[in-house]
Amino acid sequence: MATARRAYTAEYSYRYAPEAQPERVRRTRERPQAPQTGGKRQTTQTLSPASLRAMISAVVIIGAILIGIVLVNAQAAKLQYSINQLKNENSIMETEINMMNVKIESSTGISQLEKYAVNELGMHYPQGNECIHLSSVKAPEESLAALIREKAYE
Repeated sequence: MATARRAYTAEYSYRYAPEAQPERVRRTRERPQAPQTGGKRQTTQTLSPASLRAMISAVVIIGAILIGIVLVNAQAAKLQYSINQLKNENSIMETEINMMNVKIESSTGISQLEKYAVNELGMHYPQGNECIHLSSVKAPEESLAALIREKAYE
């Protein structure tokens, strides 16, 4: 309690400066006036018509370039899609070709050809009486060159 009395009495002591009260705000509908500095008036810069036209044309050109970039990217995406489709079709065809090659290899084996010749064409291995011996055929007594010359000049 002693500290409370000291704080209360300290306000009224000698050499005490009272607190500065904030300025009361008036509530009106008027806008507050800005403080004037040194009598200089602030000027606003306006753009000249030529610079304004240049800025507008620059914005239009940049916009056209960006739209062009978007269109080029869209076309590239379409082309990439068609390339991917063709790659898929190509891989499917390669698979079919490989399967056909396997079928050809399996059907052109010796055993497959023998089965086809026996079953489809009616072929068979020759018997002893179906053989022709070449030793019984008489060979020409003249030379081969003479025979060819004779046939050429006939």
